[in-house]
Amino acid sequence: MLDIDIVTILAEIINFLVLATALYFLLFKPMLKRMNERAHAKEQMLEEARQKQQEAEQKLALIEQQLATIDSEIDTRLEQAYQQAQSESKSLIAETEKEAEKILKEAEFEAAKRQQQEMEELLEKLVDTILEISAQILEKKAPDAIHQKLVEELNAEIWEMGKSDMRQVRTIRDSLTERTPTVHVASAKELSPELQRSLVRTFSALADSNVNMEIEIEPSLISGLRVRIGDLIVENTLSMELSELKSEVIDSLEESINVED
Repeated sequence: MLDIDIVTILAEIINFLVLATALYFLLFKPMLKRMNERAHAKEQMLEEARQKQQEAEQKLALIEQQLATIDSEIDTRLEQAYQQAQSESKSLIAETEKEAEKILKEAEFEAAKRQQQEMEELLEKLVDTILEISAQILEKKAPDAIHQKLVEELNAEIWEMGKSDMRQVRTIRDSLTERTPTVHVASAKELSPELQRSLVRTFSALADSNVNMEIEIEPSLISGLRVRIGDLIVENTLSMELSELKSEVIDSLEESINVED
């Protein structure tokens, strides 16, 4: 069984939650504030358009009052002029309202588009930061037992594939052009001689010949292995699992934000 320190794990989880909370208030909340300020500016633009419409209506009322005081001898002509002016004013107001509505809709669309882009960028940046810090923590704190278990799981997966998926096995063997194939192994940590022998046995059985194994240490994998033999690439690492979590975390954050809205 794995010798896992529960207190250490709990402490790391608490640190992770504190970090996520800090990122929320330092990155995400200021971004929401800026978006609210932009929404307020849009409302101000709409209010200005309304005020302009009211001013146009007031001017129209003033014209009506002036026309009412003109000498009766020219009432007919002024009535015609008034009707024409009223029609033109209404048409102008209608065109102005239509244009203002078009501008507002375009502004709303662009604002929503920018807001969506900024939200997506913020979420991705937030998740990338969290995953990067998590990877750094795991790289320092992950027990050797987890690394060994991931290696054993990958070894068992390849061994099982060699027994059950003969079509894939034939494809792999056909891609091996060397007399003594080379297996390229990227490992997060040093492999014990026993693990190396076990891997060589598995790869030799898969290739149906003796193999050379080149091992490169890549701490960024955190724990586990990435293996390339012929055209086959198999990986079982904590860094891969963190990458797979990225889309799930983003979806979860977006869902949480939509609920708050």
